[in-house]
Amino acid sequence: MAFQRLWTLYFCFFIFAVYLLDTVESIKWLSLQHSHLNWNVSSINNNHGRGIRSGVRSPCTLARRRYGLVKIQAKLCRSSMEAMPHIQNAASLAADTCRKVFRDRRWNCSSITTAPFLTPDLTRATREQAYVYAISSAALTYTLAKACSSGNLHQCTCAGRPNSPNVENFQWGGCGDNVRWASQFAKRFIDNVEKHNLIKKDKTKRAKDKEENIKVLKDDAAFANLHNNRVGRKVISLNLRTQCKCHGVSGSCNIKTCWKALPSIVEIGEQLLQKYTTAKEVSKTMVDRFEVTAGKKLATSDQLVYMSKSPDYCTKDEKLGSFGTVGRHCNVSSTNLDSCRVLCCGRGYQTVVEEKIERCQCKFYNCCYVKCKICRTMTQVYECL
Repeated sequence: MAFQRLWTLYFCFFIFAVYLLDTVESIKWLSLQHSHLNWNVSSINNNHGRGIRSGVRSPCTLARRRYGLVKIQAKLCRSSMEAMPHIQNAASLAADTCRKVFRDRRWNCSSITTAPFLTPDLTRATREQAYVYAISSAALTYTLAKACSSGNLHQCTCAGRPNSPNVENFQWGGCGDNVRWASQFAKRFIDNVEKHNLIKKDKTKRAKDKEENIKVLKDDAAFANLHNNRVGRKVISLNLRTQCKCHGVSGSCNIKTCWKALPSIVEIGEQLLQKYTTAKEVSKTMVDRFEVTAGKKLATSDQLVYMSKSPDYCTKDEKLGSFGTVGRHCNVSSTNLDSCRVLCCGRGYQTVVEEKIERCQCKFYNCCYVKCKICRTMTQVYECL
């Protein structure tokens, strides 16, 4: 009897883990940061063969097999392959921004590089997962909006002129970042995966009976993911700022043309970091917190939400997705999160002397060559024990 009960608990845990993994399919595309696929539409269109017989595989097919794109994303890839290089750039941008923003914290976003094989910190509906969803949605919107305004994406154009009247002495013009089009495309590429998981039917009645309670948990996680995606895109929309260029004789500003443009992505990441610190925990049983509408939006529209508490990330624990802080560099003179006291979790630290060899004091001789000296510098770094 005890063995049967233990087996039942194990089976339920396994099904629950599978369902949670199902809800993170929409961020597996972040693995495109490691991709070197050739998104050359003409090479595919000019090849009249198909599949293995032609010897040419569609990059969308390869992206699905190697880099975690799901069926819906692969279909959108085939219909909008011109956008795929920018989606690939967005994956790198999201990963770089996340690592830069969290570089001095115990969780330093290193797990984002493991996609499409995500670690538990990005599959258990944690606070960290909420940030990754938001920054990935924001980065995709950001990259596509910039591609539209720079003319690198022929599916879209410059943003329309703002309706707001210009109080200052300028005229609307230029080419603004098309956040509206980019946001709609990002919703199709990311949100539709979560929505598909919500409406997916169980194959058998027996499976439906056994997984009824687990499905509620999965639905809650999908709702939270959709909400965090919206928060990321909303931060992008709210950060459109007026940029101007002067036209006039000798640099005067008699005529000024202005347009709406986005700031650096790091600034977006910092704003999402503030939302990360004030994120709201949503209970798995709080189904009534969701509006019974087509959108099913969370009541809190601007907060990031999560469902599972995070570990302290002090020690390595693969089951929780914690890499630990052993060997991390810390700041011995700081009192912030990057301090050795906080980052090393009270375990202490060791001083390591690093030697750096580089060329220095370079001088040009005559017209044709440069001569440099070799300099050695010794620096002290502090590593967590």
